Amino acid sequence: MTQCPQESSKSTAFWLLGWSIFALFVVAGVVLLVLIFRATRSARPQPRWLLRIAGVPAMLAMWMLGFGIFLSQFVLVC
Repeated sequence: MTQCPQESSKSTAFWLLGWSIFALFVVAGVVLLVLIFRATRSARPQPRWLLRIAGVPAMLAMWMLGFGIFLSQFVLVC
């Protein structure tokens, strides 16, 4: 691995875009969980809780996807 050259500093707009994309995925994960809770409101109790519990890993997956994109495209590039 080599270090990035000093003259390749990233602009404020570049960082703002990166953090915005990460925040978008965090918000999308929370919205996904809320939609799962609303969609399962009328289901019977057993399937409802199984689907709601399955929604938590889906939300976390959205967060990890956003963090992965942020790392790979904004942090770990020169």
